[in-house]
Amino acid sequence: MNRKLDFPTLLLFTALLLGAIIRFYPVVSNGFPLNDGGMFYTMIRDLKADRYLLPQLTTYNFADIPFAYPPLGFYIAASLSDLLPVSELWVLLYIPALINTLSILFFYKFAEETLNSRMSASLAVLVFALSPRSFLWQVMGGGITRSFGLLFMLLMLWQATIMLKPPSSAAGTPPRAGNINLALAILFGAGAVLSHPQTALHAVLGGTLIFIFYGFTKRGFISVFFIGLGLALVTAPWWLTVLTRHGLQPFVSAGQTSQRTLESYLAILRFDGIGDYLFIPTLLFAIIGVWTTFKQRDFFLITWAALAYLIDPRGGDGIALLALSMLAGIGLLKFLAWISRSDGGQACPPEGTSGRCEFDRRVEAAFMKRGVQILLFGLVLYFVLVAGIFDFQLVNTSLKANNLEMIEWVKSNVSGEKTFLLATGREFSMSDPLQEWFPALTNQYSATTMQGLEWTLGSGFFPWYEQLVAFQHCADVSCVSEWSARNGVDYDYLIVTIPPGNDEGELAVSLRSLVVSMRSSALHLLVYESKSALVFELKK
Repeated sequence: MNRKLDFPTLLLFTALLLGAIIRFYPVVSNGFPLNDGGMFYTMIRDLKADRYLLPQLTTYNFADIPFAYPPLGFYIAASLSDLLPVSELWVLLYIPALINTLSILFFYKFAEETLNSRMSASLAVLVFALSPRSFLWQVMGGGITRSFGLLFMLLMLWQATIMLKPPSSAAGTPPRAGNINLALAILFGAGAVLSHPQTALHAVLGGTLIFIFYGFTKRGFISVFFIGLGLALVTAPWWLTVLTRHGLQPFVSAGQTSQRTLESYLAILRFDGIGDYLFIPTLLFAIIGVWTTFKQRDFFLITWAALAYLIDPRGGDGIALLALSMLAGIGLLKFLAWISRSDGGQACPPEGTSGRCEFDRRVEAAFMKRGVQILLFGLVLYFVLVAGIFDFQLVNTSLKANNLEMIEWVKSNVSGEKTFLLATGREFSMSDPLQEWFPALTNQYSATTMQGLEWTLGSGFFPWYEQLVAFQHCADVSCVSEWSARNGVDYDYLIVTIPPGNDEGELAVSLRSLVVSMRSSALHLLVYESKSALVFELKK
């Protein structure tokens, strides 16, 4: 009863509790995998159909897509659905949220080693756990690969930091590594490589930077060499199989889907969405953290965040968030110490001292002050409200019962392999759940579905994307016919979704106009109609 309150443990528990609620709320309330995952659903079933041997191609959308995607998440999902009385859809619904919740704990362990401060790490994990970018894409159906990739990457970087970073800032202090750390770094690194292409890239980047900034010694070089060699050997069965079958072309093609242009980099600096504006408080604390680390001449975190964006403008924001959360944790600790008028909030021992860095009496006293506690509570409430906004966005970005009814009708009433065009009013088909899930659940071909084509189109990816955007703007039958002829797409059915009545956007207006035009078309027959979608068959 007389023990003092352990603030780092309390903040970690708060992050885990609130983070779990935020991640599971859209999952439980929706009941179907969020947003994407249709192609992965098919690949899991392909794997099971081939008795867990790696298929050469996936049957998804009849598009001859190489089965080159890192397969660990598929193997885990297939095994769970075989060993437990659950379906593949159940696995895609719940497992990503569970794994992403576990990532909160291991982000804390990584941050604790990196920052040498439990207090800074606990504030950083609070920022990370409640940031939409930490869970938005992770808990979707496609998170069956992304969530495992992030988890294994964090585990690998945690072990790499233990191996390569001295326990204090004292010069010449040896790392605290052992053979177990080396083995774990190899094992977790292999998990990252075998889970997701993006986390494979960023695991290499993060590990390299840890070596350069903290372990640039002969012993560090030897450790990194053995990690690299171990990773190559452990993952060899996968990459040798893929290279033998397909060569480098699928990976070269997928690498071209991340635009590295001046415009794409400038877009990172622009505030063009509500999420960017809501992120400003975190960014302000991160700026204080940048200033603090610059004073300490520690440039690891800012370098990591900048390089993550530079090499991967498409998905680097989720990785940069790891560094930005740690910088925000440092900045938030500094800010709270300042407003409490403590003595600078110094949380680490002076350079050259030994021992593990803990928050000292001045920082502990600062957190006992009511004003600091009220401000911290207010920040947590703000972060929860922001996360809640994106939770509702997730709930609304998924297939609903009416979509599934239409899909079931197609599956039951359309025989043979037919070609469908889906006019859904969404420009980016890779974040359109109907576009992705339709071919997976109907076993029909959707010419407007782009998912998976990043592995085959190469430099033609973005030109075809522009054509699909143009199709979504079609407002009459003649536009659809011209688009079909221009792109050489012979279709059998056209599906038009009906937008909500309160949606007056350009694409919603185009959909309503297209419905009117299709109803009066002599070339099309209305074969299915509901409150949410219409299916037209092309007369031949």
